[in-house]
Amino acid sequence: MSTEIFMDLHDILVTRYGLQPLLHVSTYESLAIFLFICGGNESNRRSQNRFKHSGETISRKFDEVLDAVMAMGKDFMRPKNPNFSEVHKRIRDDRRAYPHFKDCIGALDGTNIRVCLSPDDQIRYIGKSGIPTQNVLAICYFDMRFTYVSTGQPGSIHDTSVLYSAIKIDEEFFPHPPRGKYYVGDAGYPNCLDYLAPYKGERYHMPEWHRGMDPKTPKKKFNRVH
Repeated sequence: MSTEIFMDLHDILVTRYGLQPLLHVSTYESLAIFLFICGGNESNRRSQNRFKHSGETISRKFDEVLDAVMAMGKDFMRPKNPNFSEVHKRIRDDRRAYPHFKDCIGALDGTNIRVCLSPDDQIRYIGKSGIPTQNVLAICYFDMRFTYVSTGQPGSIHDTSVLYSAIKIDEEFFPHPPRGKYYVGDAGYPNCLDYLAPYKGERYHMPEWHRGMDPKTPKKKFNRVH
C-alpha cells in the first residue's frame, strides 16, 4: 500500500467512522497493526514483537480498526445506482454481449479462504481442499466495484447453499437485482429468476476456450460470452 493510500484510508476511518487513539497507540499505528496482520496473515505474537505492545493491546486495536472498516464497507460496498438504469459500457460496446446481456448487472462467485480453528470446530469447515476454509461470496459490477460480500460460512457448503444462506442472513441489505435485471454466475449457482447460469455440460471457463476451437453451436457461443 502506498503512503498516499494509507493516509487517505486513515483520515476516512478517523473522521467518518470513529477510529480513536489510545494514550500510547496512535490511530496511524492502529491502522498499521491491522494491515500488518491482514496483509501478511500474521499472528498476535509476531505483531507484539513488531510493534512492541502487549497481546491485549494488539487484539483490542485490531478489533477497533476492523469495526471502523466494516462500517466503512456499508457505504462503499454498494451499487452507485441501485436501479441500474443504464447499460454499462462493457456490455453496450461489445457486439457479442449487446443487446443479449443488456440486463446483466454484474457477476457473483465464491472462493475459499483458509481459517485457523480449534480441532473440535474444523470438521464442517473442511471441503474439497482437505483443509479448513470459509466460504466467501462476492458480487461485483463491471467496473470492479464490489457491491456485496458474505463471509464465514463453512468451506464444505455448496455454492448454491452459500448464496441462499447469505440472502437469508443479510435479508435487510442483500442487493437483489431490480425487476428484469440479473447477475451471472457459474454452473455452481441456480439458473432462475435474478440469476443466469451457463449451459451445463459445455465448455465454460476461459482456459478451456484458449486450448480449443472457437465455439460453433448456440450453447457454446452463449457460454463463451457468458
